Amino acid sequence: MYKIRRQSRLQSLTNAGFTNFEARAFSRISRTVPYMKPLVKERQTEYNKMLKRALKQGVPATERDKAWLTHIKRRYVAMGWKSKKDTWGSTVAFRMVKAKEKEYKLKHPEYQSPWTKKSKSRGDFQAKLDATYEGQQKYPTGRAYPRKGKGG
Repeated sequence: MYKIRRQSRLQSLTNAGFTNFEARAFSRISRTVPYMKPLVKERQTEYNKMLKRALKQGVPATERDKAWLTHIKRRYVAMGWKSKKDTWGSTVAFRMVKAKEKEYKLKHPEYQSPWTKKSKSRGDFQAKLDATYEGQQKYPTGRAYPRKGKGG
């Protein structure tokens, strides 16, 4: 049976040390996004370091995985990516991604997020539309639908 592309992304992210809720969220993001590669590499090295230490100490796999999940969750709380009312899921994970994107933008000021490009293009369209129909009335006066029961 063949794996779908997102399943292979999910598997590679979990192998890199991302938790299940992170891997589900990040499997939606393309690998070509410039700040994802350092994020995955950073997590991979941290996970491998923890794995070597745990194997050296003889820690069972279940305890090791539980300790890793606790470590990651504490980091989310410490960095302010999760508040008390949030549940663990994609919204919390994407806050970390947004923080990493901001870090990347500080290092590379020429980078522009695809989302900002879309909003700019919409603004350009709106300005062009307003310039085209400048002298005309934008909306007709009156009500779009007559009121029921009042003579109409």
